[in-house]
Amino acid sequence: MESFWRRLRYYGLGFGLGLILTFGIFNTRGCSWMPENRVKDAMNKRVWIIDGQQVRSFYKKHKLNDAKFYRLMQDADISFTKSIRSGRRKVYDLTFTDGKNKEAHCLARMTDESFVVEFIPNVPSVKALKKMKNIPFEASIVHAPKNKHLVYAEDRPALKEHLRSLGITTDIQLQKALLNGSFDFEASRLNEQPRPVHVFKFRPANNKKIEVSAACIWYKDKIKVYSISEEALHF
Repeated sequence: MESFWRRLRYYGLGFGLGLILTFGIFNTRGCSWMPENRVKDAMNKRVWIIDGQQVRSFYKKHKLNDAKFYRLMQDADISFTKSIRSGRRKVYDLTFTDGKNKEAHCLARMTDESFVVEFIPNVPSVKALKKMKNIPFEASIVHAPKNKHLVYAEDRPALKEHLRSLGITTDIQLQKALLNGSFDFEASRLNEQPRPVHVFKFRPANNKKIEVSAACIWYKDKIKVYSISEEALHF
């Protein structure tokens, strides 16, 4: 019996030291089951967007670019008490160290079954966000998961033929065109059920005088383009 209690004490000591190393030295980054890391994992699986009218000033103010913003957000602190954690549309309050080595802040909004996460600068709190009625017209894509097979076109002859007429013959070409474009907030329907509808705009390489709108949904961890339309540009 004495041997059992001795082993139990050794086990408890080892477990305690493990927790100290995990929380103190590694700052919970190695624990995928921690709430903060689960949120970040969900973000990293999505396409990151920021209001196109604010992204440049936000980056300039905090000495950021797309790559640096992504990297710094991996170590951001999430205040769950200031966030909306339940419901279909979640908003997280994040604080991070910016490119000037100073404290910076933004919100991150995600909708269940959506493949985008919207980072919102210059809004101090979730409470202030709730009072805002205007939504961005268009958003810049600042990061996408490193998966060359992330985007694909629905297997319909008419859709494939329309894409070919735009010089897009493969899903890899479609992904490059879509992720080099912008996110259309006005046309997207993120509250749609059962799956939000996302609309991206881009100009095909073979004709810069038209703008293509691609409607997509998140399906089996990939972006499925199910419809496209085009509009002539007059400038």
